[in-house]
Amino acid sequence: MAEVKMHEVVLRWGIILGVAGVLMLVLSPVIIGNFGTFYPTAGAPVAMAVTTLYSVATIALLPFSASLVAASLVMRHAEALAARKEARPDEPASS
Repeated sequence: MAEVKMHEVVLRWGIILGVAGVLMLVLSPVIIGNFGTFYPTAGAPVAMAVTTLYSVATIALLPFSASLVAASLVMRHAEALAARKEARPDEPASS
């Protein structure tokens, strides 16, 4: 069985969260229109909770996705640098 590297897992989750965020943005008029509310009213606490949670999740998914993708790229680069350093151990470390 092939070993799964950490940067691949982080990249995969970043892509999944990005797709979920985009789908939530596309579907937000349908979800908010059917289950949420566009206007705050005192008589609809469940609709206000749905609207608030949906808005927070939509806003949070895309930046978190971008940070996971960036972190996976940094981890991959660090792994490549470590492999290159192991391949040539006789050279002094540059500062």
